[in-house]
Amino acid sequence: MDDRGWGWTTSEIRQIRLVEWIVPQSADTYVPVKPFYDEQAGQEALTLPVVHGELHDLARRSLIDLAAGIGGVESYDALATPEARRLVEQLQARRADKRLRKAACRDAMVDWLYSRDAVSPLTQPARDEMLNDLRWGAWLAASFSVDDLDAAAAWLDRHSLVKGIMIDQCEGPVRLYLTDEGVVCVEQFGSDTSRYIEMQERGPGSGPTVQIGTNSGQIQVAGDNARQVQNIGASREELQLMITGIAEIVRALVPGASGVREAERAALTAVSASRVDQTALRRFRDWVLSTLRAGSTSAAVAAVSSATTTLLIEAGHLASHLG
Repeated sequence: MDDRGWGWTTSEIRQIRLVEWIVPQSADTYVPVKPFYDEQAGQEALTLPVVHGELHDLARRSLIDLAAGIGGVESYDALATPEARRLVEQLQARRADKRLRKAACRDAMVDWLYSRDAVSPLTQPARDEMLNDLRWGAWLAASFSVDDLDAAAAWLDRHSLVKGIMIDQCEGPVRLYLTDEGVVCVEQFGSDTSRYIEMQERGPGSGPTVQIGTNSGQIQVAGDNARQVQNIGASREELQLMITGIAEIVRALVPGASGVREAERAALTAVSASRVDQTALRRFRDWVLSTLRAGSTSAAVAAVSSATTTLLIEAGHLASHLG
């Protein structure tokens, strides 16, 4: 699941909700899962293979012990594991962080608007419709509230990422669309609104700082205790140097990663003397982050995400310059 906490599939959200439902009931006894599934929306889609797949996925991840008999959903009983209890505690602690919740709601909202092609005044969906789209309307498997949406819309409006129709009863627009700045935030910053605003305040050409641990060095990365500093301008050579540096980080932090050379070569090819293929560079960014998420620490992911974000910003500047 995406560590942003939103963007999860309906099945992923349902699995987390099932774990939270089971934990307080099954200290040392198995409980039937049918009552949980009976309360879920979209009953027509909850076939036995679907339920079977979700339960076995949770068992594979050591979140439940599963006892399955012969028959339908009513034959499945589950017991929460210690890993499940730790997961629920972590989720609840994270949900209690109001700062994270507000930021997640803003990020999810710009991403949702983009998914709805709401990029002009001609398409202005009602803000609260976002709650009907679980992929964007829930954070850490818990639904946002209407107040969350209002606060997010107001913040985005103040920072010129959205515009829309206002009413006296709400702080932010109740029907809204992405501005050009909002589209840039989605396409070049992965819908990370805080990072977008931070980079706008820093201005172009400030260059990235990638910090992983406490040591420092140029390009060379020696694992989790390494720091890389690069000053990136808008020239082709400097962008290619940045690509090479990011690839070296991946090699160092995930020694067994496959496809590093191919991904690096494709990204380098995307930056030529005459054009910049920003779509190819976004693919490189996505590959880097997915590889690190699979084989490194969350701190490393966050640090390298900053570098890939700046790479895309500088690539955008160079692309506009080349015209």
